[in-house]
Amino acid sequence: MNEQELRQAMSALEVYRVQLQSIAENMQLIQISQEELARARETLTQYKNAEVGSDLLVPIGGNSFVFAKASDNTKAIVGIGTGISIEKSIDDAVKTMEERSKELTESMQKLTERRETLETQAEQLSRAVQMEMQAQQGQ
Repeated sequence: MNEQELRQAMSALEVYRVQLQSIAENMQLIQISQEELARARETLTQYKNAEVGSDLLVPIGGNSFVFAKASDNTKAIVGIGTGISIEKSIDDAVKTMEERSKELTESMQKLTERRETLETQAEQLSRAVQMEMQAQQGQ
């Protein structure tokens, strides 16, 4: 490797680092979304099992709850994107949450595969750069 190729390799390693950091952030966001969906599914299931008129503690996030009374335990309002929500049966709402969770799981798998590929490429390039630098220092 000449000096210019070495600089290019170092730049490529920095690009790998930035890409890996971005993937890690995306994976963390997916994990948070997965947890939120799991809580939503659990809340819907518990609400469905509640008797009409019974007192409930409804999670609102941040480990906080509000008191409520069950008025209709057969329906829920579910967001479908861009600020739009629709009414669905509890069972359909749970199914929607499960579908979203499956999509997130697939996205997580793709990110994991991409991360592993980038890590391998970065490791190979890093070894080549280290060997070249050692060879140049030995001269």
